[in-house]
Amino acid sequence: MLLIPKLHAGAELALNKIIPEKDIDIVGMVRSDISISTKRYWNYVKFGLRRSGLFYGILIGLLAYTHLLCIFFARLFLTRTPKWLTLDELIDRYQIPTHNTTNINSKASRACIESWEPDVMVSLYFDQILKSKVIKIPEVATLNVHPGILPRYRGIWPEFWKLLNEEEYAGVSIHHLIEKIDAGDVIAQEKFVIEKEDTKFSLALKSAQKGSQLLIKVLKKMKAGKKLKPLTLEGTPVYYSLPDKESFDKFHAKGKRLLSPLRLWRLFRRLA
Repeated sequence: MLLIPKLHAGAELALNKIIPEKDIDIVGMVRSDISISTKRYWNYVKFGLRRSGLFYGILIGLLAYTHLLCIFFARLFLTRTPKWLTLDELIDRYQIPTHNTTNINSKASRACIESWEPDVMVSLYFDQILKSKVIKIPEVATLNVHPGILPRYRGIWPEFWKLLNEEEYAGVSIHHLIEKIDAGDVIAQEKFVIEKEDTKFSLALKSAQKGSQLLIKVLKKMKAGKKLKPLTLEGTPVYYSLPDKESFDKFHAKGKRLLSPLRLWRLFRRLA
């Protein structure tokens, strides 16, 4: 069973890799409903503007819709069958039972998840915090795929912070989900080199690709009955929030970029 946001390029790319896998049965999907008509959406907008300022707040908002624009233009100018399906297309094609919610911890959401009787529940960039009653529903485990190297990069936008900190490596971690953010035992982790031309968006998509591949391996091992021991990790835990205006200024002063239009088009020519 999967927990996903309603709009996220990394989650959508990961789902395109995970859902077609024959050895993985998706019994249901919970989608975080943060559409423009919800109070949660406007709370996010207010938080982004307050934290990052008007200019960077608008950039954050535009970044969320970037992949949809790329898919639209790629399909407009390319005639082949698309490889990247949108979230709604995936749900329709594979007939996945879906529950939309603004509160994952509500009685209605818990009842829906319990009715599916999942062995494993996986959070893919889900933007709500789960409480213990939800975490304990699956029979085997509740996991989170985090697009950062734990424990050093807890929190959100780890790709941005890795570029700002001029790290050599990015990575993904799969860990048991607990109420404390990104703090559960890590059972799988993979690093990859940050290339000179990488942007925040390109790293996010690379993390999604690596994360989906790693998750598939983990789920197949669990299905085979293998016990995955916690990894011994190095580094001091650090939690990162949404960048503020000063961090954005430093990011661009170092020549880092949120995205590259040319690299985006090349990517979606291959995928869409």
